[in-house]
Amino acid sequence: MNNAANTMEVKNLCQYFTISDGIMSDSKAILKAVDDVSLSIRKGETFGLVGESGCGKTTLGKTMLHLIKPTSGKVIFEGKDLDDLSRQEMRRVRTRMQIVFQDPYGSLNVRMSVGAILQEPLLYHNLCTKKESEDRVKELLKMVGLRPFHAHRYPHEFSGGQRQRIAIARALTVNPGFVVCDEPVSALDMSVQSQVLNLLSDLKRDLELTYLFISHDLSVVRHVSDRIGVMYLGKIVELADERELYYNQLHPYTRALFSAMPVPKPGRKKQRTILPGDLPSPISPPKGCRFHGRCSYCMDVCKKVQPQFKDVGNDHFVACHLH
Repeated sequence: MNNAANTMEVKNLCQYFTISDGIMSDSKAILKAVDDVSLSIRKGETFGLVGESGCGKTTLGKTMLHLIKPTSGKVIFEGKDLDDLSRQEMRRVRTRMQIVFQDPYGSLNVRMSVGAILQEPLLYHNLCTKKESEDRVKELLKMVGLRPFHAHRYPHEFSGGQRQRIAIARALTVNPGFVVCDEPVSALDMSVQSQVLNLLSDLKRDLELTYLFISHDLSVVRHVSDRIGVMYLGKIVELADERELYYNQLHPYTRALFSAMPVPKPGRKKQRTILPGDLPSPISPPKGCRFHGRCSYCMDVCKKVQPQFKDVGNDHFVACHLH
């Protein structure tokens, strides 16, 4: 696909953290949270990102937005390499990309009213006057299913679902084109999750948004995504169209994830793939394929050579020596 059709593109992106071995130790270790990831997110699509807790999903999303500066690699947003931008240019670009965090209460300033929370980015970026910002707040609250009088209340006066609606409204204040949704419904009750997902879907259509949707819940990701990337220990191991991935998983790790999805039909049994062992440490990842210690198809080459991430047809990418 033409690069001009991509909203977000990352090339060989790495995000490493230096950590101490202990309080009494001077030695340091390198934690490879994101390790050589390359992918593109097309304009207008919802790109789902799934994987176990600790695999680097959230870190990848934050690095894309330059909330954390990457250790190496490139982040290209709307055709611009973010590393090449001046501070002033980066400030302008920030209005085009926003994030909705997992915990709506933790991401909202409890000392500020909802109106002040929504006005803050408008005034910081000089997008309108104080009076215009008040009108914009009313418009945003209506957009996410809340009422104008809610602007005078504080975050603790709302339910979890309402707080997440406020967090979504804050992300939309500056008219972004790209929004990272980091586990936006995992902290909500099941009855509220569908409402928030439908709201995100409606906003995407009405405002022509592009989403990176991060979650560990495959059923949610499949419901909202156009394409899905599967992440394991800092690397993307499989990437395909939602329907293609659902019916044709190629990587053993992806198969294990899909086998854990609940079956919607009562009484119908589904064979589970139980992975042995625990997720290896990103401080000292295994040589070769990082999944080989938990894979029932492991071959000698898997223990020595890291598989290439390649297209095996039908725009389906996988990093596995079986393919």
